[in-house]
Amino acid sequence: MKFLGPYRRMVAVSVVCALLVGVVFTSGLGAMLPIFKVLLEDQTVAHWMDQQIVEHRLGVKLAESADELVIAKVSPDGAGARMGLKPGDTVSGGVASANPSVSRLQGHSLAPVPWHLQLGRNIAQRFPASPVKSIAIVFGVIFLLAVFGSTVRFFQEHLADRAAILAVNDIRKRLYDHVLHVPMSFFGLKGTSDVTSRLVQDAQGLQDGFKTILGQTIQEPVKALFALGLSLYVSWQLTLFIVLFAPLMGLLIRKFGKKMRRASRKALQESSSMLGQVEGTLVGIRVVKAANAERFERRRYRNIMRGLVDQQIRMSRIDTLSTPTLETLTLLVVGAVVVFAAYLVKVKGSLSSAEFFLVMACLMGMAESLRKVSKINNHLQRANAAAGRIFETLDMPVERPRELERPLPTPRANRGSGDPSGNGKTLAETRIPSIEPTAAPCFTTPGCRPRIKLPPVRREIRFEHVTFQYANTTQPAIEDVSLIVPRGQSVAVVGRNGSGKTTLLALLPRFYDPQSGRITIDGIDTRSVTLTSLRRQIGIVTQDAVIFPGTIAANIAYGMPLATRDAIENAAQRAFAHDFIMEKPNGYDTVLGEMGGQLSGGQKQRINIARAILRASPILILDEATSQVDAESEHLIQSAINELLKGRTTFVIAHRFSTITSADTIVVMDRGRIVGQGEHDELLRTCPTYQQLYERQLFVPPAA
Repeated sequence: MKFLGPYRRMVAVSVVCALLVGVVFTSGLGAMLPIFKVLLEDQTVAHWMDQQIVEHRLGVKLAESADELVIAKVSPDGAGARMGLKPGDTVSGGVASANPSVSRLQGHSLAPVPWHLQLGRNIAQRFPASPVKSIAIVFGVIFLLAVFGSTVRFFQEHLADRAAILAVNDIRKRLYDHVLHVPMSFFGLKGTSDVTSRLVQDAQGLQDGFKTILGQTIQEPVKALFALGLSLYVSWQLTLFIVLFAPLMGLLIRKFGKKMRRASRKALQESSSMLGQVEGTLVGIRVVKAANAERFERRRYRNIMRGLVDQQIRMSRIDTLSTPTLETLTLLVVGAVVVFAAYLVKVKGSLSSAEFFLVMACLMGMAESLRKVSKINNHLQRANAAAGRIFETLDMPVERPRELERPLPTPRANRGSGDPSGNGKTLAETRIPSIEPTAAPCFTTPGCRPRIKLPPVRREIRFEHVTFQYANTTQPAIEDVSLIVPRGQSVAVVGRNGSGKTTLLALLPRFYDPQSGRITIDGIDTRSVTLTSLRRQIGIVTQDAVIFPGTIAANIAYGMPLATRDAIENAAQRAFAHDFIMEKPNGYDTVLGEMGGQLSGGQKQRINIARAILRASPILILDEATSQVDAESEHLIQSAINELLKGRTTFVIAHRFSTITSADTIVVMDRGRIVGQGEHDELLRTCPTYQQLYERQLFVPPAA
């Protein structure tokens, strides 16, 4: 609800309008009493108003009669009781004057007429004596009230919907921003389809809940409360009898609400699975068709939909069952109320027929509001389930906490390419100071965000006894890995599938953090520096070329909005992408669709390489970057990669033999461990795993 804070004025006006709707609704009910009096008791409006004044001044209840005023009941603490009046006495002196006179009143003075009754009497005297004309005038007043009420209701619902839409829009933006900053492990556990479902379906369900809360949840109880107040004013005995049934109604509404919330949550989970199935099938539609797997995918989709339909039917069953159950209970309540009202009218005489019908009208108004409230509760429980999933995501820890943190000492930055410290030493001889915090390291303290900005790599990158295990797995993906990579060198990481190559390099930009060990750059633990400064120094070219919606120029300059067009074109030329870009209809301004469907695999990869060249990061990770390259353009791509490697510390996951042999160091991995390290010829002699990889032709030879 705090997301409604910025729109509190809008909400406040909506609440005021809801109160006015309740006032108008109750006024319309109250205006029916004169009509009942005229129709049922053959009175004029003026006669009825005078009777109200007499009853108030004497503290009595008059019998229904148009000819004379006969006392039916005397209130024990009223003026009439003090004067000795009793049931059966006749009040004379003229009905129109409302100045009662009986023999026992001689020598007694009555209280003055209250202002509201005097005002009502003045209005009533203006009504014509004709019953038909009086009823027509009352209905005219009710019509004007209805017009005013409809106008106020429009503003109430419009402002409520507006506030709900804006608040959920803020939640969507907050959720999207949060998802961008959650660790990679979250996507491994939940998947992208689950996140998409929460951003789209769950947010829409929450928006519907907001509309319900600000709309009918305020309006209907207000109407019921005002109707209850009018009913209490007319007959508190009958009203309290009705209220006795409220706890039973509330218990049933709560029971149905709990069932609806559970069913809604399961339905949202099934819907998320359905979106994942659709997304996976459409992304891999070529594989599906090539494997003739349409029947298999159809069967799997139907199984998921069966679970979703079951939950939706359960929700419908709960929703439809709640209404007739509550209506049956309402019928029971109405029957009991009618019996009790008959006792008050016929036996005790404390309630007139017109007042009984007014109380029943109030009862029907309250019952209608309560019926809507029962439906509202079901809607709110659906929104509650959606809100639970949304805020479950918002409660996930992020990579970059925004809470205040304890900063660590910042190492002295070396400037220039000569003597960085001014002590006459060369760059290689300059010792980079280690960080020894006086308190606990920031990365070991929950809610602590490091403030150190990582300076450019000057000496080396170290993996020191690094171990990492994915969630919900039994074996570590990386186990006790130690590796030193000097600045400017290239390292080729090879191994069978599942040996931990990609996981190892994913630890460097901190997509994941190791459970033990550490990774340092120039002696600085990467967990002690800001993610922004760390990832700014790392460029990544992945196996699957990623193309974002937008122009080709925007894709090359992704993450660098201030890049000039000359710099973009220069990067494209160095990546040998300029020629095919200029062949496009609008050149660099050609808009690429989803996943870059207009480009071949090799073209998309060259766009990615141009992006890395433009980024000019001192550390480069190539994750099987040439796997999507066709034989015709492989030479150009390899030349682009060689251009990209100049002056950078490079990690290469490669199957291309030429890429492997050109690396300064080859690291062989097996089952999460480094089992060999050195040059090609050396590894062929000393590393059995490398020999097997080579002999089984797992390294792709260069194309002719």
